[in-house]
Amino acid sequence: MRRKRLFIHDGNTDGSVVLNWAGNPEGEFKLFAEAFHSVGKEAVTALRQNPYFGIDGIPIEDFRAYPIVFLYRHALELYMKAVILIGAPMLTIRKMTAIDRQALLKDHDLDTLTKHLERVFEAYGWEWDLGAPDFKSLEDFRKAVSELNALDKGSNAFRYPTNTKGDASLPSNFRFNLFAFCEVLDSLLLALQGAAIGASEELEATHETLSEGTNE
Repeated sequence: MRRKRLFIHDGNTDGSVVLNWAGNPEGEFKLFAEAFHSVGKEAVTALRQNPYFGIDGIPIEDFRAYPIVFLYRHALELYMKAVILIGAPMLTIRKMTAIDRQALLKDHDLDTLTKHLERVFEAYGWEWDLGAPDFKSLEDFRKAVSELNALDKGSNAFRYPTNTKGDASLPSNFRFNLFAFCEVLDSLLLALQGAAIGASEELEATHETLSEGTNE
């Protein structure tokens, strides 16, 4: 019996998708982030209806928190990179030091990404009040990102039970409220989504202004 292939297009429109259709993978970081965040939120909604999830539930159900935290953490990294990549040309326009794009794409360290993001915000002249109760200042942003980064610097802590040394990825009996975690990051991810859109729009407007000045 012939083995059924995993990636096929059999003409069935139900469930069929087209990926990388734009041919601009570097420009899809925001879309990737939106997708990971959306799936994460859907999973949280389902867990809120699960009577067996939580401290008073069935312990094995706690494992469902791992993929959700990974989805949220990955969405955060993707959104940060999206804003940085979209806004990078503005650094050149402002005669600021350019960002090493190849190094950026390889980096998973959220604290490093924060430094790049701060430079992009500076180039745009943006304030750090992100319109969310938990993110009214740059210090708020730094603290939240650093807390997550300290636990999961390489984006592996919630993907594997052990690190590369064979030690546990998380501290013993690591306890936190998943729903509270997601609520805080929901507001941050939405703010970064808006920043990515704003960066693109402002960059386009700046290019138009510079072009008009050149043609005069």
